[in-house]
Order: sequence, then C-alpha cells, then structure tokens
Amino acid sequence: MISFLLLLLLAGVLTVNFVNSKSYIEEQLNMNAKNTALALSLSLNMAGENKEQIKSLVDTIFNRGSYELIELQDSHRMPIYRKSKHSVSPGVPAWFKKWLPVNTALEEVLVSPKNKPINVLMIRADSAIAYEQLYSLFKYTVLTFALFGVFGLLLLHFALKIVLKSLDKIRNQAEGVLHNRFVIQKEMPSTTELKEITEVMNSMVKRVKELFQRSSETMKKNQDIMYRDPLTLLFNRRYFQIKLPEYLLANDSRSRGALVMIRINGVSEANKRIGHKKVDEFFVEFAEILKKTCDTVHEPSICRINGTEMILILPVFNAETAKELVRSIMKNALVLTDKFNLRETVFFSFGVTEYVRNEPVSKLLASADYALSDAALFNENHITVFKSDKKNSLILGKTEWREIITSALKNGKLEPELHPVVNLKKGEKVAFALTFDIRHDAYNYSYGDYLPAIVELGLEQDLVMYELEYLKKHRFTHNALSLEIFAKTLLDSNNYLLFEESVKEVAQTIKGKLFIEISEYDVFSLDPVVVERISYSLKEYGIRFGIDRFSGEKGGYGYLKYTAPAYIKMHESLYLDMDGGSKNALLTLLGSLDIKLILTGVHEENIDELKEEGIRYIMPAQ
Repeated sequence: MISFLLLLLLAGVLTVNFVNSKSYIEEQLNMNAKNTALALSLSLNMAGENKEQIKSLVDTIFNRGSYELIELQDSHRMPIYRKSKHSVSPGVPAWFKKWLPVNTALEEVLVSPKNKPINVLMIRADSAIAYEQLYSLFKYTVLTFALFGVFGLLLLHFALKIVLKSLDKIRNQAEGVLHNRFVIQKEMPSTTELKEITEVMNSMVKRVKELFQRSSETMKKNQDIMYRDPLTLLFNRRYFQIKLPEYLLANDSRSRGALVMIRINGVSEANKRIGHKKVDEFFVEFAEILKKTCDTVHEPSICRINGTEMILILPVFNAETAKELVRSIMKNALVLTDKFNLRETVFFSFGVTEYVRNEPVSKLLASADYALSDAALFNENHITVFKSDKKNSLILGKTEWREIITSALKNGKLEPELHPVVNLKKGEKVAFALTFDIRHDAYNYSYGDYLPAIVELGLEQDLVMYELEYLKKHRFTHNALSLEIFAKTLLDSNNYLLFEESVKEVAQTIKGKLFIEISEYDVFSLDPVVVERISYSLKEYGIRFGIDRFSGEKGGYGYLKYTAPAYIKMHESLYLDMDGGSKNALLTLLGSLDIKLILTGVHEENIDELKEEGIRYIMPAQ
C-alpha cells in the first residue's frame, strides 16, 4: 500500500508538471503568433496596396518562423494573400497526437493603411514544434518516473525488509503452528507493534505446546495403567480382550493371521530355586525376546494375560510361518533358561492356530487353548498347531493368492466400495473411505479378505497404483474420499515419486477433498523427517494425511506433530473402554493439534452414548 501511494504521488506530480508544461508551450506559441501579427501589421500598413511588397513581407515572416497560416483579408473578409502549410512532426507518433491534441489559437490583427479600407491579418503558430517539445518532455517524464519509481521501490523494499524482518520469523512461527511445530521466538523485534505480536504468538505457542505435552503425558500414563503389564510392559488381558474382536472384524490387513498362546511351566519351582526377583528378571528378558522376534511381523499384538501365559496376535501369518517364528522364540528362550540356570525347571508350551475374518472369538480361543493344552501334556518344550477339519475359503496358499490378485489387477476386476463417515451432529454422510473388492470370475473377496495376502506377497505398491489409476479414469463427486496407503509406498523413493505424480493428478480431477490414510503402525516404521516432508508436500496439493488404527501402542504421541494429520481413526471398543480421564486427555490432545477424531466399527446401540460424550464423526460397523 505504501509503495502504491508513493507511486501514485510521483505519477500525480509528474502529470501535473506535464500538463502545466503543455499549457505553457501553447501560451508561448500563441503569444509569439500575436507578437508576429502586430509587427507584421505595422509593416503592412506601410506597404499600402502594393501587392508585391505585401507578398514579400508575408513570405519573409512565414519562411523565417514556425507558422501554419498567415493570411491577409480585405474589409469584406476576402483573401488578399495567403500562405499556409500542413503541420508535420515525423518524430511524434500518431497516438500521441490523438491522445494529447495541441490547441493553437488563430490570432487576428487589424491592418489599416493610410486613407485605405481596414484589412485583417490572421496568423496561427505551427503546432509541430509543440508536439516535438511535448513528446520529448513526455519521454523524459516517463523515464524519470521509471527511474525514481524503481529506485524508490528498491529503497522502500530494503527499508521495510530491515524494519519488518521479524515478520518472517512470525510467519514461520505461524506456519509452524499449522504444521504442529512449536516454535518459540527468543529474539524480540525492536518495533513496538511487532514485539507485542511476537509476545502474543510466543504465549499462544507455549500454551498449545504445554497443553499437548500434558495431554500426551496423561494419555501415556493412563494407557500404561489400563493396558500394560507393570512387570514386562507387554499389553495385558484387558487390552487383548478389546483388540482381538477388532482384529477379527477388521476390513484391513489384520483380518487374517495366526494366534499363538504361550505358557511358561515350572514357575513355582523357579521361584523357590532362584527367588522371585530373579524370576521377574527372567520374565522381563523373555518379554524382550518376544518383542524383538515380532519386529518383522505386520502390526502384531503381544499380551501377557496372566502370570504364566502370553498371547501373540500375528496378522498375515499362517500356521506354518507362525510355527517358524515360535521356533525362533523357543531357541532364544532356551538360551535364556540356561542363563538363569532353569533348564531343568522351566519349559515352554506353544499353541498355534489360524484365524480368519468374522471368526467367532470363542471358537478361536477354544482352538488356541486346545493346542496349548496339548503342548503342555508333553511336559517339555513343545509346539502344537491346531488342525481345523473345516477348510475355509480364505485360507489359501501364497501361490493361489498371487494368481487371484495379479489376475484381478491385470484385468481390472477390482470394484470400488465406499464406507461412509457420518457426522452425528448433522446426521449426514460427510466423507467416504474408498476400498476395492475383487470381483473376478468365481472369486469374490472383500478388501479385508485379500489384503493380508497383498502384504504377505509385497504387492502393496501395485494395489495403490491400481487404485490411483482407477481414480484418474473415474470421477467421484463425493465431498471427501480417503484412500489407504502403506509404508512400502513411502519408504522407496521410486515408489514414492510414482505415487506423488499420480496422487497430484488425482487431486486436480477429483471434486472433493482427498485424504491419504496410513496406519499408526506404518507411521512408526518411517523416518519422522521423511514423513514430515511428505506431509508438507502433499498439503501443497490439497491432500491431507489421516491416521488409521490409532491406539497409542507405542506409548508416544509425538508423531501426531510431524505427520500433521487431519484426523485419526480409532476403534469404538478401545474408546469406550477408556475411563473419563483418558477420554478427556485424548480429546484435549487432539484439540490442541486441530485433529478430528473418527470412531470406527460403531454399533447402533452405542450412538446415543457417543453423542452425549461429544463424539462427532463415526464409521458404522460393517
């Protein structure tokens, strides 16, 4: 605004000066014409009616001066002698003459020879000289305006840059808030107004940061009390009872896998032999073996359900791959018993069974308990795999799954399915989660049925690219769509470049907003710096992250700052099991970062309760 006003002022001054110069030049030309007319009239008075002398006087004046017209008329306004020319100014463009006409007056003087009738002398100055002077002045004015304008703007730019240098820091601080970075400015600006703004920003950021930290600490503390075994820090029976049904009903990669029950036998004798304290150390180290062995498992859950029994939920695994993992656990466990001198006292029993989507919890636990009881009968380290008599259509080999999935991807036999997000306050569907079901020949598999095989076969990138290509070719007019991606897409730079180009193109064609969902487990497998950069770059295309399967299993919530998600999805059962303090801490934590909470797998009978607790967005159970 200051620059505009200064330029306007400069242009106004130069314009007024130019207009005044034009008026002055016109006055000078008219005055010269009038003076010439007076001087010539005196000479013509002396010439009388001598036409040759009159012609000589007029020609002389016309040739020596700059005039368009000199004419002498008699008393009846009839021409006696006329001299004229067409005004020409070759250096002046036609548009300038049209834009700025020069008005030269026709000066008239009476000529009265002695004892003769009175004649009239008319003279008009040549406007060509005026146009040349004005055009030259115009170019000078424009050049002056350009030079002083550029110089003034540069000077103003650097002056304001110095004076308002702290605005850059304030802007970065504000952008940091948008991206959940808590930046505190230590250097205060010298300008009073900016100093006040900086102090307000610092205060606001500090409060948000403290709010986030307090809520995060409260959440972690409550989670540890409610869902962690105090000795081994594994999840407890309560957590297992909540999560197992979620796995069995999941419409994602956790919907099929293996369940392993572990019993440590001979603990009472071990307590007598080496003491309770040493046995506790033994359990802690065995828990570490379980955690380390399950590092390569896709979204595992490790729970201690009582003093001597533990359960592993291993998504994607089948009975054979689970047995191989158990053998690795047993091998390390035997080394551990040697370390504590318990080889002859303690032995391990492992019961392994498979689970599939929508399998009843009671049936699955009965199978696992049968396998564990059978293993315990051997009174030695033993693994029993439960063999089901009934063949399930979802339990296929890797080769069979590969043929089905690759054929469906190649032939375009994946059809979209939309799962609504409902706004409880408005009672309407505001967004949709997009998945694809296989509909190919005799095969009919939902997203949750075949996704574990996708993960097992490493075809995640192929599925994501198929989905994006589908979105390019088909228009969706919904307000908002979400699409699940996997860590594999973001880990590999080549995969990510392909993904980024495709998702950018989709974002331009889709009518509503596009959200990219990633599971909490996958977020933890990525470098925070990489995730923050990706989140920021996607946001520039109008695409936001969403965190799926939120549970806080890793015990920290700092990742919510650098991922800057628009929302998190949490299963209904986990939310309802939380106490009031944990719920308040969760909502405060999310509110401090402007993250929306979406509850998934919501049953109709719980909707009224959720409304009363202020839950706004849900996804009904499928």
